[in-house]
Amino acid sequence: MDAVVLAAGAGTRFRRTAASCPKPLHRLFGISLVERALRIARQAGCRRVWVVTGWQAEEVERAIRASGRPWVEVVRADHWAWGNGASLLAVRGRVDGPFLLLMADHVMDPQLARQAVAAAEARRDELAAGGALLLVDPRLEQVFDLPEATKVRTSAGGTRIEAIGKDLDAFDAVDTGVFIGSPGLLDELAALADAAAAQAAAGEGTGVEPVTLTAGARRLAEKGRLGAVRVTDGWWVDVDDAAALDHARQRLLAHAAASGGDGPIARWLNRRLSRRLSALLAQAGVGPNGATLMAFASVLAGAAAFAAGAPVLGGILCQLGSVLDGCDGELARLRLEAQPRGAFLDTVLDRYADAVVVAGLAAGALGAGAGWPTTAAAALAAMAGLPLSALMKDRLQLLREATGRRFDPLRDDPPWLRWVPGNRDGRYFLVFLAGLAGAPLAALVLLATVSHALALGRLIHAWRHLGGEDR
Repeated sequence: MDAVVLAAGAGTRFRRTAASCPKPLHRLFGISLVERALRIARQAGCRRVWVVTGWQAEEVERAIRASGRPWVEVVRADHWAWGNGASLLAVRGRVDGPFLLLMADHVMDPQLARQAVAAAEARRDELAAGGALLLVDPRLEQVFDLPEATKVRTSAGGTRIEAIGKDLDAFDAVDTGVFIGSPGLLDELAALADAAAAQAAAGEGTGVEPVTLTAGARRLAEKGRLGAVRVTDGWWVDVDDAAALDHARQRLLAHAAASGGDGPIARWLNRRLSRRLSALLAQAGVGPNGATLMAFASVLAGAAAFAAGAPVLGGILCQLGSVLDGCDGELARLRLEAQPRGAFLDTVLDRYADAVVVAGLAAGALGAGAGWPTTAAAALAAMAGLPLSALMKDRLQLLREATGRRFDPLRDDPPWLRWVPGNRDGRYFLVFLAGLAGAPLAALVLLATVSHALALGRLIHAWRHLGGEDR
């Protein structure tokens, strides 16, 4: 499926209240709004993306083409000033069949686009019959600036739109701006554009009747051919002005910091710090891999400080590395740059960092006068236990996927086990505390204790849970 991103409007309210640049080029955490739409479309599985330009087209087109991506095509709308529906007509004859339609100025959870594409596959017959689909949000209490939103009234169990417009008195959802367009929608917009052209040629009034997507969608709805896809999860913001831009910024940060596998230290301490760091790093153009390398370097420096007899500095640097370790995932979500190789790099460097920390703690303990046998035993026990948390999570996840079992080690640990600081955030916080206390040997003992306690507790719980499903 192709995608179309509309980036043609003048964005008058936005330029008056937020920034003077073309709205599609405004950067949010280092990524322009139109670039976000491109990445969302690509992550939704679209093979080619058409970007429609209009106002200050040359500047917008230059920025888009600078990336040199062969899957992005730019087309200019001659009559963009007539409305976003007239802009969309620029791709008529270029797209073949249904297409994902996104607005460059809508910031959203990428899963909304994936939901729309999945709905297009499930409802191919409606699209083949000349219909279109619109993603609608029934969670009215969550809609930012509801009075300005385009309202819809659905029927047929929420699968059909019978009315759409900003001034509807009775409505049960709002337009998210995510469409599955079709030749049928383009035909309706073409009819509106022909009427507008005739009006302009006749010199009627002070201007032509706007050719909007809402007007085209209304014509389809009147013919019973506009389907509704109800949003079940995720979020979106129509960035029209400075207030909406600030709201989008907060939603992006909250989404970036939402991780299902956080331990208590990450949830209540590290995330409060990493969110701020991630925002600064994103604005500076640092990507997730850069944050991974920064976290690794910080932990290496902390291990070196422990080895050199500076445990306080070592503890602080290791805790900083732990905070930065949360930034790479946040930046991947914030900048839509998640890549399997980045996650793999993070996993490998985390294991190396753990080993170096153990070595630094052992050297620091020996330098502080601890005996060889005790230090060696604690270091070996810690070295054996540290990889088990990630290893067991990954292995249990593979078993879950292979067998269809519902056990999820990230969320289904028993309550008492969740308080054992054996995950990476908890372990490095213990290293931090031991560093402040000037006790590197105690840090080794704590690392060994909590890592093996978590591993054994998870083993017992998983054994009982997985075995119980066989009976």
